Amino acid sequence: RMGNIGMEILKFENAPAPRKAASKNKNLKSLAGLATVAAVAVLGSTLAANISLGTGSAIEFGQGVQVAAACDSAITVSPRANFVNSASNPQFFLSTVGFTGVDARTSGSALSGGGTGCAGITLTLNAYGDVSATPLQIATSPTSTALSVATIGIRNALAPTTSAGFVIANSAGTSTATSSFDLGITTPSATAGAVFKLTLQSGN
Repeated sequence: RMGNIGMEILKFENAPAPRKAASKNKNLKSLAGLATVAAVAVLGSTLAANISLGTGSAIEFGQGVQVAAACDSAITVSPRANFVNSASNPQFFLSTVGFTGVDARTSGSALSGGGTGCAGITLTLNAYGDVSATPLQIATSPTSTALSVATIGIRNALAPTTSAGFVIANSAGTSTATSSFDLGITTPSATAGAVFKLTLQSGN
């Protein structure tokens, strides 16, 4: 393709002046088009890393996927990426995981529908690459420890708690069957392109 552009330039350089002016505009448009295609290709490989949660279908950053946990049959998890600028290696990182539809009520016979209520339950989140069985490092703790797991403690009528290196934000509906919150990663470590799968487990 670059060779063809070169030939066009040589051909128009030998043409009369009016055609030469027109060819410059044409070549500028062609180069701008090539630059746009290259930019889209680079951004696409960075932002469109497919993510599946457990055995769920693939999604992309910014989308949500509905999953089941032992305490709740319908939790929606939405991974989000954040751009970290750097002179040497600017990249997008997994920075936040949004949770919606979490049943934060205390388990008991009063609950109806699927699930038994997640109050008192700990949710465990891991991220994985394409094929490796080893979880990715998703954060660095305040003591510079590599973290590959985030734990979220669900509490009835109170905001969830989480392990060091992560923060809870935008908590709402904490005593309802449709509570929501964001799990923020204080110091992100996993690039968006490296994350292919998320897993969510529940336990006491």
